[in-house]
Amino acid sequence: MYGHSRNFLRSLLFTSAKRPWLVLLCLAAGMTACATGTGPGPSDESEYHISSSRPSAQVTVTNEDTRAVVEVYSDSGIGNATVRLVSGEWPPSLLLRFHLQGLEGLQFLYGETLIDVSVNTEAQVLQSVTEGSSASQPIDDGSRLWMPVTFLDKDGTSVDAPVAGGVIELLSPASFHAGEYPEFTINWIDFYR
Repeated sequence: MYGHSRNFLRSLLFTSAKRPWLVLLCLAAGMTACATGTGPGPSDESEYHISSSRPSAQVTVTNEDTRAVVEVYSDSGIGNATVRLVSGEWPPSLLLRFHLQGLEGLQFLYGETLIDVSVNTEAQVLQSVTEGSSASQPIDDGSRLWMPVTFLDKDGTSVDAPVAGGVIELLSPASFHAGEYPEFTINWIDFYR
């Protein structure tokens, strides 16, 4: 095998002297193939429209690899936003990142499903779901409706509870990705007043 590699290199060097354009074309094609991998994922093509009734809330969506990251900054600590998929597909994962010191209330609404998330003062995460006109039911981390919650400090290190300057991250529930929902709405409050 080593001998074949040497012969290939010799032939490439010989070809490059006679046809440098051919070598450049091959290198460019190889670099393009490496850069694109197996092709763009859904999140590479996806575009979103964001609307919010609170002017003080800043909400952005960024595509990262196989997920979309929704960044939420809210000076008042209270707000809402609707994120609509304009083109492409929802990526396999959706991360909600709240730059808040607490999250006493979060509602994640899609289709007929409303998930309520609450982080109490002891950093205990409570979640419930309301589907259609049914009564609210508590859910646990074994449910496909559960939204995993992570607390990070200002350096991005995982901590046990929300901290000043840190963030609160939630993953969208598996059930959101199982359907073809055109949008979702989030309502949040850092601390009940």
